[in-house]
Amino acid sequence: MADIKNNSSATLTGRSFLALTGISEVISFDDELVSLDSQGAVLTIGGQGLSIVKLSLENGEVSISGRIDAIVYNDEQPKRGLFSKFFG
Repeated sequence: MADIKNNSSATLTGRSFLALTGISEVISFDDELVSLDSQGAVLTIGGQGLSIVKLSLENGEVSISGRIDAIVYNDEQPKRGLFSKFFG
């Protein structure tokens, strides 16, 4: 089990089942890519034949099945431009 962020976790079973906690939003998904918001960071899962088999955003839980080839966690904040410094 890997700790993603303070109240988040990921458990990968046999490269074919991924259980996640601490998820606040499903950004996008298809059978090759699932993007999730994990408390302000983006968690991207890549693979083949991916499907969301459990979704409970109230509890922050998502389970994904299929062939999981990559899990990428990006907690970098988008770079702010000059205009956003004045207006953001």
